[in-house]
Amino acid sequence: MTASEKILLISNEFPPGPGGIGNHAYNLAKFLNMSGIKTDVLTVSDFVTAGQENEFDSRNSFSIQRHKRYEGRFKTYYRRLKEIRSKAGNGEYTHVIFSGRSSLLASLIIPKGKMKFISIAHGGDVNAESLMEKMAVDKALRRSDLIIPVSKYSASKINSSIDRSKVKVIPNGFDFDNIDSLNTKKKTLTPGKITLISVGTVWPRKGHHNVLKALPRLKKLFPELIYHIVGRTADMSLINEVMNDELKPLVKIHGQIDNIAMQQLLNESDIFILLSETQKSGDFEGFGIAAIEANYFGLPAIGSRESGLEDAINDGISGVIVDPKNVEEILSAVNTITGNYETYSNGAVNWAKEHHWSMIIRKYIESIRGIAG
Repeated sequence: MTASEKILLISNEFPPGPGGIGNHAYNLAKFLNMSGIKTDVLTVSDFVTAGQENEFDSRNSFSIQRHKRYEGRFKTYYRRLKEIRSKAGNGEYTHVIFSGRSSLLASLIIPKGKMKFISIAHGGDVNAESLMEKMAVDKALRRSDLIIPVSKYSASKINSSIDRSKVKVIPNGFDFDNIDSLNTKKKTLTPGKITLISVGTVWPRKGHHNVLKALPRLKKLFPELIYHIVGRTADMSLINEVMNDELKPLVKIHGQIDNIAMQQLLNESDIFILLSETQKSGDFEGFGIAAIEANYFGLPAIGSRESGLEDAINDGISGVIVDPKNVEEILSAVNTITGNYETYSNGAVNWAKEHHWSMIIRKYIESIRGIAG
């Protein structure tokens, strides 16, 4: 890329609001700018106050422009589309990156000209349920010069008729503020005691209910069992169906918390677990960056087969892949990890280091520079 090239990143999630897509978009913009590639952001302001948004934006040296939210959904989306078309089409940018389904679909209204379009394929954003939406997503992907799925599983959900030469899988990366000063500690286990943790928005796809179903059996093996659930509580329906008086003392639901509190819980926990399951709507776990973040703190991870977690977890090294609905497999995974805990914990830390954004950004830059034409 030359000094005259400039990127606009359009995302339908962004910090300090929750969500893996937003976390990815922020770090992509941050590390592109740190690498000398001017990148501006056009995004939303959801689930946070104006004060939280302003404080976050003021800490970053790159431009972050946020859509306003108006009374009425139609007006909100109409204004957003108008702003996207105006900013992307102002002649300032040579590349536009689209992250998240609504951003991807918005690419259809932008006159492309000589700009290069780059689409990030996370999960359900490229696996729509309705035929009309599938057709729109496919059309947007065909207009893209580069498609970057965050996992091989995400790549497998892209329409097979789309040119595979422009599809490049790049895994998610992780980063923490002041990462060099984080107080991580060497993990050890206490006999009869285990602390599990899940991090992510609480809704059916994340599969917290699958973990709950395994807890009674795990409690027999580990009398001092605790399960932490961290993340915005968007839909508790399946958790409430499974929760009972036996489970309530074991489960700590924290809701959305700040990074410092989350990191403290990771330091206090032993195993990260995310038993995600694909939804009828087509939504699925595209990667599972929370597993990598937990790995950095020395926590081995247990995650679902048939999902992006197969890329996020190095099976047998940083954790174990299981059928999320098979309690026997879940128990076996916990026993395997606890029986070789130091080895798995060290493997988790090393695996996480391979996924720091300082490493991942090189793959992005190489792929962007390699766009033909």
